[in-house]
Amino acid sequence: MKIHIYFLSVFFFLSLNNTLKAQKTEPGSIVSIKGYKNARNKKIAKHPIKAEEILELPTITLYRVYSVSSINVNQGGGNRGNVDVSDTFWYCKRSDEEVASIISWTFNTQVNKNNIFRKNAAEYFKDYPGLSQKIKDKDYKYDDILEVVAQYDKWKSGQ
Repeated sequence: MKIHIYFLSVFFFLSLNNTLKAQKTEPGSIVSIKGYKNARNKKIAKHPIKAEEILELPTITLYRVYSVSSINVNQGGGNRGNVDVSDTFWYCKRSDEEVASIISWTFNTQVNKNNIFRKNAAEYFKDYPGLSQKIKDKDYKYDDILEVVAQYDKWKSGQ
C-alpha cells in the first residue's frame, strides 16, 4: 500500500503545472540564433537554434526557446498517463557577441527553478557587479528575467 501512495504522490507532483510569469509575454518573432547547447555554456550547438525574440534592446537581446515534450508514466493498476516535461531555455546575446548564452533553464518537473538562473545569470552579468550581486543575493529570481535584462541594458547604455 505504501508503494502505491508513493507512486501516486510522485505522479501528482510531476503533473503539477509550473509556469513562469515571464512566459506571459506577447509572442515575438522566431529567429535563428547561434547559441550554446547546454546550461554550462561550454559547447556551441552545431545547428542554428530556432528562438523566439522576447526583448530586443540596444545593448542586449533576450530569446526564449520552448521545447515541448512529455513522458508516459505508469500510474499503477495498469493506468498510464502523460506528464509534461517541457523545457524553457532563456538566452541572452549582447550586441557585440556572436553566440547567445543560456542564462536560465527551467523545466516543469524542476523543484528549484532558481538554481540555474542564479548561477548563469550572475556569471553572465558580472560586468555589472551590482546586478550580479542582487541575483546572487536572491533579490532577483528566474521569473524576473525581463526586469534583469532591462536593468542591464539601462546600465550598459549609461542611462
